[in-house]
Amino acid sequence: MSRKSAVTSHSSAVEIMRASLKPIQPPANCLLDAIDLRFFNNVVEEFARSEWTEHQLEIAAMMARCMNDLNREQQELRHEGFIAARANGTTVENPRQRVVKALTTDLLSLRRSLSLHARARGEARDISKRTKIAQSIERNNPIDDLLAKPT
Repeated sequence: MSRKSAVTSHSSAVEIMRASLKPIQPPANCLLDAIDLRFFNNVVEEFARSEWTEHQLEIAAMMARCMNDLNREQQELRHEGFIAARANGTTVENPRQRVVKALTTDLLSLRRSLSLHARARGEARDISKRTKIAQSIERNNPIDDLLAKPT
């Protein structure tokens, strides 16, 4: 496995600028609805555009669907309440709570798979520094003003 060049090198800066021009779209094999897309866009903002691979985008799409499902189930649980009454008058834990817990577990697993947790990406201070440098290069991309963009 080859080592990534330092984010501060000129060649890396050029690659980051080039990658920042590409819009990040979910893969065609991962269908997302409009609400899923909002979550997807939030997830992809976790990394600089130049850091995403196709496989990571697939996982990000699955994560977006999971986040949408979790949000919907949590809203329903709030509406229904955490305790449900049976027909005979006894009370039980709302079964939807198990669904919410399962979706939460799935979401955390997908986050780990994407290495969105600090330990997987290395030392927090180093990761933060690299990501901030890459995002700064992407925001201040001088190529943006030179190229025509589709309308």
